[in-house]
Amino acid sequence: MGDSPKKQNEPEPLIVITTVASFADTKRGISRRLEPVKILRQNGQVHKVQKIRKCHEEPVGHGHKQIHITLQTDDDRYLDIVFDTRKVGWYLVYEEAGMLLR
Repeated sequence: MGDSPKKQNEPEPLIVITTVASFADTKRGISRRLEPVKILRQNGQVHKVQKIRKCHEEPVGHGHKQIHITLQTDDDRYLDIVFDTRKVGWYLVYEEAGMLLR
């Protein structure tokens, strides 16, 4: 049927600059093996990560998982992003701006 426009419910692909550690080392302040630092969006927006609020892994098939991260940016945006090990990519799941959750 030709090229169809992108579906509204498809997550937005992201470029995420992240630190990666082989293991957590609390003595050195490394509590997560995968920690986003900066997020680059398709529309040109750049978000610097201020704080990671929540992080968990979910199995999504044989040998694959998704790492879900809820974070707060320096400009007070709250983003839910996911790293998919099958697609080997980061995706934006949800965004909220100006929340008062302090």
